[in-house]
Amino acid sequence: MQVNLIDVIVCGKFQINIRKTHASMSHSTADFAIGQHLRILVIEAPPFVIVHNSSAQNPTSGGAKNFEQIRHRSDPLKTKHPGVLIYGFVADFICELERQMHFTYTINVADPSMAYHSLVALLAEDNRQYDIILSNIAATSDRMLKVDFSTPFHEDTFRIITRLNPYSSSLSLFSCFNPFTWDVWAAIFAVMIYSSIIIYVFERHNRDTENNQSKLKAILIGICNGLTSILIMNGELRLTTSSSRLTILGLYALGIILVATYTANLSSFLTLNRGQPFISGIDDIKNGLLPFSRIGIVTNSSISDYYIRNISTKYYALSKVEEIYTRLLDYTIDASICDSSLIEYAVNNYYCDELTVTGVGFVKSSFAVVLPKNWLYKTDLDVHILALRESQKLESIENVWMSHQTCSASLSSSSSNFNQDDNSKSETFSLNVLGGLFLIFLIITAIAFGFHICHCRLTIMSAFHQTIKRIKLSIR
Repeated sequence: MQVNLIDVIVCGKFQINIRKTHASMSHSTADFAIGQHLRILVIEAPPFVIVHNSSAQNPTSGGAKNFEQIRHRSDPLKTKHPGVLIYGFVADFICELERQMHFTYTINVADPSMAYHSLVALLAEDNRQYDIILSNIAATSDRMLKVDFSTPFHEDTFRIITRLNPYSSSLSLFSCFNPFTWDVWAAIFAVMIYSSIIIYVFERHNRDTENNQSKLKAILIGICNGLTSILIMNGELRLTTSSSRLTILGLYALGIILVATYTANLSSFLTLNRGQPFISGIDDIKNGLLPFSRIGIVTNSSISDYYIRNISTKYYALSKVEEIYTRLLDYTIDASICDSSLIEYAVNNYYCDELTVTGVGFVKSSFAVVLPKNWLYKTDLDVHILALRESQKLESIENVWMSHQTCSASLSSSSSNFNQDDNSKSETFSLNVLGGLFLIFLIITAIAFGFHICHCRLTIMSAFHQTIKRIKLSIR
């Protein structure tokens, strides 16, 4: 009985301790930062943070370009800088947290060119000037060694952005030769030389000798006739032998097929390259489809960490996200990797018919509030962020900003699926494909040679006998 009494007493003490602990935690949660003043740092990154500076005469930032369209969708938040307001996902997120947690705040806007790693490092300082950082900052293992992160408020992935028109605006003199490979063009040129020579051989005895043309000039004229025979059926050619006519018929057949094949493949080549990006995803970059020096990466960011660890140490360094778009448009780079939310918003609202997002998302990342190490109110902030997610308020904020687009649906990268298979890409025709055509033409000319030999057999025999006599006389 004594053991049972002790058990009851111990159990009772345990219950009392639980009640005390629970009451203590409830008191801490209820008293979170009521009357506390938070110094919040943000950095411009549409659609998370859209900065509007009313004092700037010519705003050039991406968010300011459609300020008139977004100003009626939510109330802006004032910042510490006079005339500077912020809109976007983060502004609405701060308002929701303020309603539930009853704190006051001051918002500072960081320099847009400030590196993300440097931004995070501000909270690792002992004499820090800010309490939290709220923007599109991903929680990574390296950053967690210096600072803490709240529960994620948004899940994102990396994606690739490139030009809608993959080719440079500089003049290309040889782009029209793309439908055929170089060996096919060499074979076409060889056919013209070959056909002109044999036509000259077939016709030289029947031509009027009053023209007094040299052999070289006659061969050059034959080359011109061969070219016109491949491109068009020239009715002005006056041929006197059946061998020449048979050769020209072979050229006609070869020319019709080559011109039809060239035209169809050129149309396909131009159409496909106008309608799809020239890379289909991250695998194309890993496989070296683009020179690494033509890939733009924002330095000192989670993206640069991933790129250096998994792809290459060579890239074109960019100082901020906004520079991605300008470097793509001036053809300094051909592609870039960035957070999908940022580049999809930019393409859908600012660069509709100029840039496109290609491939599927890769490397999932979580955006969270950056906190100092051992921050007193971290647990309470996490609870309220989860409450916003459970009440679907975070989802409604995401729908307002992430799905917004001013471009037409036909030009939107989000509504266009550019994930093409490898066999859908334009391919040039090689000699392996068209070699049979040239072989058929050689057979036709061989038959023409047979006709020519039969037609001129007496002349050939006479010339042969005269040659034998000359050889015998020279031997004597």
